[in-house]
Amino acid sequence: MKLEKIIIMLVLVMISTTSYAARRSYDDTHDNRSASKFYFGVGVGSMRTDIPNLNTSALSWSLIAGTAINQNLAVQIGYANLGSTDLGSSAYLKGSSYSLNLVGLIPVTHAVSMFAKFGFANTGVYVESGGSAGTTYSTAAPTIGLGIQAGVGKMTDLRIAYDNYKFSINNSSTYNADVTSLSVIFKF
Repeated sequence: MKLEKIIIMLVLVMISTTSYAARRSYDDTHDNRSASKFYFGVGVGSMRTDIPNLNTSALSWSLIAGTAINQNLAVQIGYANLGSTDLGSSAYLKGSSYSLNLVGLIPVTHAVSMFAKFGFANTGVYVESGGSAGTTYSTAAPTIGLGIQAGVGKMTDLRIAYDNYKFSINNSSTYNADVTSLSVIFKF
């Protein structure tokens, strides 16, 4: 259900952004956007986990850097601070993730692209309970993401994305950290 809402939101944003981009330029063959291959981005969003009996979200933020191999493929590294979540009974969970992704882009217009990414992430969570010394757990697992990216200037794009990171606590059950974010991408 959650993923369906995200996909519907991305489709609606894509339709509205595509309409705006079509009005901006009647001739898609003339693209005055930057041909730069390198980019850097910063994002902010919301993270939710599927830990049983935990129904809260946390503020998350991220940094990404990448390079375009061609119009349809890029390689990207990223850092995501997954925020802090209250587990109750004076316990809390903080998380972060480092990732390496291959990003596939499907251009809709010269300024709008849909994307999907697949890679590997090392996600670490820190759990503290009752004021005692906390414990850190680290999980290396595949990560996926999807979204839409729209050009808003010659050197700037906006990106709406959904990302999924896997983590475990006590090296037992594997949980998901689902992040929905808005990022600004700077090309150079």
